Amino acid sequence: MITDELRSWLRAIADELIPAEDGMPSAGEIGVADRQLDLVLAARPDLTRHLLRAHARTANLDGAAAFAALTELDPEAEGAIAQIVAGGYYASGTVRELIGYTGQRPIPLRPPDFPEYIAEGLLERVVARGPIHRSVD
Repeated sequence: MITDELRSWLRAIADELIPAEDGMPSAGEIGVADRQLDLVLAARPDLTRHLLRAHARTANLDGAAAFAALTELDPEAEGAIAQIVAGGYYASGTVRELIGYTGQRPIPLRPPDFPEYIAEGLLERVVARGPIHRSVD
């Protein structure tokens, strides 16, 4: 389904959309048309039909001309190509490292009047011990 010819065509488009600049690699260098394409399509299989349709309509054009033609011929496929390229590029560990993105992390939310003794963990020992009570007869 995803041929070498399609990958080569996508690589040319990807390098037009995200060229190497200011110390950042191009989309083609990152593998947007190779391993990253497989990753994106595994996460978003709905983009596959748009990719195949875009390739069928513009396979004989170079990268810039193909993407420009898709704007006119098939805006939905153009959008899918842009998502594939951008998604594959920013899903790359190399790119995330270069831009300093370490991933999503939870941010603990505390109300403004949150007691310090709880924030410092002073009650953790009590909570870990569990309930202790005496019978009052």
